[in-house]
Amino acid sequence: MCMPSIFNQLDDHPVSLVAGFVTVAGVYVLTPAVWYTALIAGMIVSGVLEFAIKEVPPDTDEYDPEQYPLWAAADSGDVPTDGRNTDSTDDALSTLQERYVSGELNDAEFEDKVERLLESDRDDAQSHLEEDSVTEKLEK
Repeated sequence: MCMPSIFNQLDDHPVSLVAGFVTVAGVYVLTPAVWYTALIAGMIVSGVLEFAIKEVPPDTDEYDPEQYPLWAAADSGDVPTDGRNTDSTDDALSTLQERYVSGELNDAEFEDKVERLLESDRDDAQSHLEEDSVTEKLEK
């Protein structure tokens, strides 16, 4: 039997090399197959559930709107908000601009207050501005 030249350079017998390759490849392929199949099945199930929850509306006669406020809001046409009051932030910003234009605030104070106002996560931006003005009066 004439073997290729690569087998002449190896110390192992070609059958043991093939058996080792098949064993390693088989373990590599078969071991993660169960986990991979479970992962794919989980992704399919979660996709179906997500579609069913988002796309299949409940019968409004059979559910309590108090129990499902998002569906009730969707039925009524109301859009839930993130809870931030942008009107008060806009009002506070315009108040700061007015104070800056009138000369009550210098450049550094104005920039500092605008930065704090925009970084503030409070819903009551106007009261935050009032607190700053009270603090200024106390400092003077």
